[in-house]
Amino acid sequence: MVRLVYAWAATVAAALQRAPRPRLSSRRSAAAASDDGDWFAPRHRASCTFVDDGAWPRLEAAARALYDWNAKINVVSRKGLDPITLIERHYLPSLALLEAPPLQQLPAGARVVDVGTGGGFPGLPLAICRPDLKFDLVDSRKKKIDVVVACAEAANCENVDSIAGRAPADLKGRRYDLVLGRSVKNLPDFFDTISPLLSTEGSVLYIKGGDLEEGVSAPLDSWAVADLLGGVVDTDKVALHFAGADVAGPRRRR
Repeated sequence: MVRLVYAWAATVAAALQRAPRPRLSSRRSAAAASDDGDWFAPRHRASCTFVDDGAWPRLEAAARALYDWNAKINVVSRKGLDPITLIERHYLPSLALLEAPPLQQLPAGARVVDVGTGGGFPGLPLAICRPDLKFDLVDSRKKKIDVVVACAEAANCENVDSIAGRAPADLKGRRYDLVLGRSVKNLPDFFDTISPLLSTEGSVLYIKGGDLEEGVSAPLDSWAVADLLGGVVDTDKVALHFAGADVAGPRRRR
């Protein structure tokens, strides 16, 4: 597939070329995290200064619930998943979005939808940390939504509506100020799916790796996820912010 080169390519290149850093992903460290009851290590918490202290116990409750469910029905991994991998591969990249302006600038009461949420990412960790926002978490696979419901209940997260269905058909004409996605499908198809969900001033915040597909306008802005987290995890993922106009059509490249 032909790839387009955009002004944000430097952000992607920096993420891809990032040098390896020490990780706590060994069996020993994973077991230690499980045994001492602290799945978010001090270095994890230090990287997320934008997370209130009171949110950490709720985040851990959700993580523990997901870990238990994943052993039964493979929600986020078909292989053995240790606690550290769960935290560094799924929770921290989701929490990184709290540092991005599109989320920081949302006013209380704003509506957010996570399309193709899977095990609740990135939407559930964000909802736990932003109780002033209203989140809809959507996935077509009911068994995964059942797990998301269980995790939200474990975290006492009341600002989440977990929906087993397809967007936009099963969202009953709802409109959102921010649409979230994480490597759900190729961006042109994702945009076609979510464009009816955007409010007048709505926008999209999407986590992906690699280059943009042909036919996609350059994002308004982009951030290397590793940079948002202060380099505590190694990842080539980039958070991309798209204007609603670029998603809906008028400026969409053909």
